Order: sequence, then C-alpha cells, then structure tokens
Amino acid sequence: MSPVLGVTLISDPLALFLSGLALLILFIWYFATDSDRRKRNVGTVLTLGVCALSLLALWPPKDSLKGGIDIVGGSAFTLKVKPNVDETTGEPIPLSQRDLDEAVRVIEKRLSVTIPNSEPLVVSSGTDSIIVQVPGMEPEVAAEVRVALQKVAKLELREVSNESAMVAKAVADGDEVVPGYAAFEHKGEDRDGEPFTEYLLLSKRTAISGSDVADAWPQQQGSDFQVGIKLTSEGGKKMENLTGSMSPGRDRIAVLLDGEVLTAPVVQTVPLGQSFVIQGQDSFKAADKLAGQLLNPLQNALEISEERSVSPTLGAAVVKQGLTAGVAGLAFTAIFLFIYYRSVGLIAVLALIVNSIIIFGAMALFNFTFTLPGIAGIVLTIGMAVDANVLIYERLREEIEAGKSLHTAIDTAYAKAFSAIFDSNITSLITAVILFWKASGTVSGFAVTLTIGLVGSMFSAILVTRVIFRWLLDSGLMKKVTLMNFFRKSNFDFLGKRRFSLSLSTVLVLGCLGTLAMKKEAALGVDFTGGSLISFQFPEGFDSLPHSDADNALKDLDLAANPVVQEERVPGSGELLTIRCAAEDAAKVEEQMRKAFPDPLATRVPVAEGSDETKYLVEATVESVSATAGKAFLLNSGVALGIGLLAIFVYIALRFEFAFALGAFLALIHDVIAAVGIVILLGGELSLIHVGAILTIAGYSINDTIIVFDRIRESLLTSTGRIKDLMNEALNATLSRTMLTSLTTIFTVAILAIFGSSGLRDFSVMILIGLVVGTYSSIFVASPVVLIAARKKNLREQVIESSMIEKGQAEA
Repeated sequence: MSPVLGVTLISDPLALFLSGLALLILFIWYFATDSDRRKRNVGTVLTLGVCALSLLALWPPKDSLKGGIDIVGGSAFTLKVKPNVDETTGEPIPLSQRDLDEAVRVIEKRLSVTIPNSEPLVVSSGTDSIIVQVPGMEPEVAAEVRVALQKVAKLELREVSNESAMVAKAVADGDEVVPGYAAFEHKGEDRDGEPFTEYLLLSKRTAISGSDVADAWPQQQGSDFQVGIKLTSEGGKKMENLTGSMSPGRDRIAVLLDGEVLTAPVVQTVPLGQSFVIQGQDSFKAADKLAGQLLNPLQNALEISEERSVSPTLGAAVVKQGLTAGVAGLAFTAIFLFIYYRSVGLIAVLALIVNSIIIFGAMALFNFTFTLPGIAGIVLTIGMAVDANVLIYERLREEIEAGKSLHTAIDTAYAKAFSAIFDSNITSLITAVILFWKASGTVSGFAVTLTIGLVGSMFSAILVTRVIFRWLLDSGLMKKVTLMNFFRKSNFDFLGKRRFSLSLSTVLVLGCLGTLAMKKEAALGVDFTGGSLISFQFPEGFDSLPHSDADNALKDLDLAANPVVQEERVPGSGELLTIRCAAEDAAKVEEQMRKAFPDPLATRVPVAEGSDETKYLVEATVESVSATAGKAFLLNSGVALGIGLLAIFVYIALRFEFAFALGAFLALIHDVIAAVGIVILLGGELSLIHVGAILTIAGYSINDTIIVFDRIRESLLTSTGRIKDLMNEALNATLSRTMLTSLTTIFTVAILAIFGSSGLRDFSVMILIGLVVGTYSSIFVASPVVLIAARKKNLREQVIESSMIEKGQAEA
C-alpha cells in the first residue's frame, strides 16, 4: 500500500469505519470457529490488518504522535480578566479569587472540547491574570483556541418593552430615557431573506441567564442550524414568571449572546417551559461550538494580553533520557525473555512489538496526547503484557513436565492462563474507564494510554502468540520447547509468617499515615499548593539559559518544594526563563540563579545613559500563581480512584468471593499508602508527576494480586487438603511468575530512576517503591487476609458452588 493511499484510508471516515468493521468481523470469526487451521489463518489476517492500520496511523512519524506540554512544549497565553460593570451604578465590580477560579474552570472545560485529549495547563496568576499553556498547535487550531479563550458566551433572555417600536430608536440616539430599559440594535433577515435592522427597548434586568442553562446541543431543522436549550428547574420557573403575563402573538422576548441580540421572537404560547432554540447558526460545527460555550459561560470577559512559545516542562534532555532509558529497559526485557524462555521467548518479544505498534498506532489514530503520566500507563501495560506471556509460559512448563505432548501442552497452558489474564486486565480496565470518566487532565491521559495498552496487551498475548505457535507447530519448525527454571519446586511457608507480615504492614501503614498527618501541606509540591513564578527576561539578542543548567543550579538548594523550570520565547521581546517555586523560596531561588550564572544574570547596566543608578541586565519579576492541580483536581482524582476501587471490589466479590475482594482491596490501599508515605519519609513531595506513579502502582497491585488469587481459586477447586496448605502451594506455584515479572519491570523502571533527571527520578522512585511493596503485599497481605476470612466462612464450598453456577450458565 502506497503512503498516499494509506493516508487517504486513515483520513477518510468511511474507509476507516469499513476497515474497523472488517477487523471486528475477523475478530469475532476467530473466536467463533472451532477449526485450528481456520483460527490460524483468520488470526494471521487479523494481526496483519491491525498492525497495518496502526502503522498507517503512524505515518508520517513526525506528525502522527502529539506530545503534551511537558514533553514538546507549546504555546502560552496570558489572559487579563476584566471586571464586570454594575449596570445600576456603572462602576466596575472588583475581581475576587472566586472569579479567577471560575474562569480557570470554564477555560479547562472549553479547551477539552476545542482541543480534546491535549491536556493543557491552566493556572491563575496574580489578581487578574490567567496563564494557559497548550501543546504545540497548528495555526488553524491556534485560531480556534483564541476564540475559545476569549468568547464570553454570556446568554441572556430579556423582556422586550411594548413601547419598543415607538421609542427604541429615540432611546438609542439619546433623545429619550425610559427608566429600567435600554436600547439594543437587532440585525436579522425577514421571511424573504432580506436583511433588516431594528432597535429594541429591552429591560435592563436579565430574566434568565447562562447559569439557568441545564443543557445545550446542536441540531438541524431543514437548512437551519440551531442550538437547542434546556433550562434548569429553577430556570423553567423563571421562564414561566417571565412569560406568564404576556399576550400570545404580541409580546416578544429577546435572546442576547455577549450583549448582542441574536433573535427576538414573538411569544406564541404562554407560559413557555424549560426548552427553546437559538436559530441562525452558520453550520452544524458552529452550532456545536456555541452549545459547548453556553454550557461553560464565562462570568467575566477575557482578553489575551500576551502570546508566547514555551519549552517542555521536562526539558528536551529529560525527554531524551526517558526515551533512552525506556528503550534500554525494553531491550533488557526482550533479551531476558529470549535467554530464559529460549525460542518461545522470541515469540513473546514479537508480541511485545505488536503490542507497542497497537498502542502508538491507536494514540495517533485517535489523536491522543502523550504526557509523562500517559507514558506511565504504557510502562504499566508493557509490564502486564510481559506478565501475560510469563503466565502462559509458566503454565506451559507445568504441562510439559506433566508429560503432555507439545501441542496439548500449549492448548492447555493457554486455557489455564486465560482466566488469570482476563481477570487481571478487566480489573485494571475498570479502573482506567472510571478514571477517564471522572478525572481530568493528566489523570485522564493516564487512563487513555492504560485502556489502549490493556486492549493491545490482551490481543497480543492471547491471540498473536497463539497464532505464531500454530504456524510453528503446523510447519514442523517447533518440535520441543526448552525453558529455564530458577524457582524449581519451591516450598515456602508464606502463610506461616502471616502474623509477622500483617503486623509489619500495619506498622508501615500507620507510620506513613502519621507522617502525612504531621506534614500536611508540606508534603505537597507547588503543583498542588501554588506559589511564585519567577521570570528572567533576557534582552533581545541574548540566549536564555538551558533548562538542564537551571535544574542543576537549583537541585542542591534546600527548598520547601521542588521548582519547575521552563524556557519561553516572546516574539519581538527576547527569551524568558521561568521558574515556578514555593512562595517562600522565591527570593532564595532568584539569589541562587544570579550566583550560579553571574554572566549575564548578575550583570548590571545603567538605568539610562549617563546615569549612576544601575539595574540588572536580566531583570526578574515575581508573581503569585495558583496550583496547576488544585483541590478540585485532587478531589476528582480521589473520587475516581475510590469509585474504581469499589467497582473492583464488587467485580472480585462476584468473580471470586468476598474473601478475595477484601484481600485485594486492603492490599491495594496498603500499597498506595505505603508508596506515598515512603516517598514523603525520604524527603520527597507530591507533584503532578506522582499522580501517574500512584495510578501505576494501583494498577500493578491489582494485577499482581489477581494472578495469585486465580491460582488459589484453582487449587481450591482441584485439590484437597487444608486451605492454608493449598494456598501456600498456589503461592509457590506462582512464585516464579511473580519474581520474573517484578524483576523485569523493576529493572526497566530502575534505569529511568538511575539515568533520568530529577523529574523522571521522582516518578520512577515512587513506582519502584510501589513495585516492591506490591509484590510483597500480594503474598504477605492479600493472601493472609483471604485465609483469615476463609476461616470465618467455608471458602472452598463457596468457590465450588460459584464454579458450578458458572458452568451451569455456560451450558445453558
């Protein structure tokens, strides 16, 4: 397929839909057929089709993948918030912090519609400014963003005076005054399409405003594009009060948007209810945009006072280090799989490559943005993809050691590993979907990559590797399989140490909670607390300091919070170096920067030619900034994670039993608290970077625990003996898988921690702690809790009964 044809396929919605439909039919056909030969052929075509579509989406490479502001930089807008004017006195109404916070919320909502999945940064600055940073934009997108940032979308419904036709023009000209009313110009078209201009005398009192709008949507009636409006119950009452005393067929209502009369229809039925329409939009897209703006109206007008380009918050060197470390980690994983599992390890490596192609292809196809938390989601899904292959191969080893033929051993290994792979991926997928639904910003970015990665992981591990095995077996190229085994016949009494392990975990959790309680806001970085923004303005012709040099100059400074450095360029005004830090650190940071870089930061020049008074060549301004992720962000993320935990609890209780759900839930809480607490104990502070790390830890913890539980459930169904012994047997059976998966993932993350810069190091260290704690908790926290709960109720009987019900439903 030629590049031109490929681009046409991706850009044409119909062609893309038909391609997706064809792949879906192949997917259903693969699982519906009982013929091994047909499965092999259909699976081959399906795999090639998915890879081809993903690779086409990635073409051309430099334009297909979008980076977030932390990776590629972008554009920054400084907005001035204008005070509203009191219509009675004509005096400006002073701005409050609430006004700024509301404007920030509205801008975030609007940008999520205008440039979805871009994860912009929006913060208030000073007493009347808002800073918006958007990842690199095309010119046409930049124009749409400017409109979204500045359009107030203030909706008003006002009563039209009965005397409008007689005195409106005179009031507009200033010849007459009607108390309580003002004149407005209204331009429109009559029934014959002829333009007209009239003056309307409208009440100064707004009867219904944008805050009364419950919903707004685009619609089309013939050739007329409209916006449907539904009012709140309170707005409906206001509408009844407004129109209840009007005369049908005579009285009018004016609909205003941003102070301009859109339409002034005659009321035909009284009283009117909660719904009405705004007509006369240029296109369906214009109606859709207006609907989105009406749902998120600005209470104060905004004006763009400055626009400039900004560097990545992580810096180019950091991004390069991250990519290098990630590639090195994946290379190590591939080499390890090949050495430990020999020829079948190569199959796993091919599956990882397919999984990576699917992830990046889907990100490009759906125009999603890569940010550091998003990359965290990819790290987690790659780890889970490795885990799925390890699960299958460890099962394959057991079946071969049991004396089964290679063909039978492979079929049985996949059959037995499927439930563990399915359950672990579904629980993670539940969390990802809820995070995307409830959370925002970087958290939703994590959820997107995790969701795509989980789907790709299951596809590559269950279908792609199986197809490759079938080709190798059918062609006679694979006659036997040789696998290494570091954990041969282990027989540890894990549950015999449950009192000690649970006591240790209790002390750890209480210690971490105590640390968080004592430190309170001191445990939060500037992303969550706000602080100061120091801007070094370099004169035209002077280059700004490299991002990494500024980072190095500040890294050993004793600061209340870790600073965030960015390079910016203002057209026609030279370059800026901005440092966001805690308010109490501002003076110390400025002093340190001038000491570390005396030329040019400490260079002084005359204020004016011939003057003895001097000033810094590179001047610095300090202004207060709000948190980039405030209380609402924390609340939304916490609520999303909480709902996710509850959903997982319900799923595991239904799929396994209550005892398993309780064990998984407590282990997950243990892991998150321990990881956060240990980071704080080590002197760290929570920032936006850590949000992705915490979510990664939660996903890994659930995955690890579900794998162990699946084996415990199998032992209870197929073996007899004491529950404690059977659970120990299951833990030993999964020990090799637990250690191999943990070690490969830990190695990948450790490379990021060792060779990455401070930002990546903070991110990686928390994940490392979480990986270690998560591995520990799946054996020494979750399993002991299950055992304790099992002794309260007959767990084996519950598992057997549940299994019989599932079999009965399947047969039915």
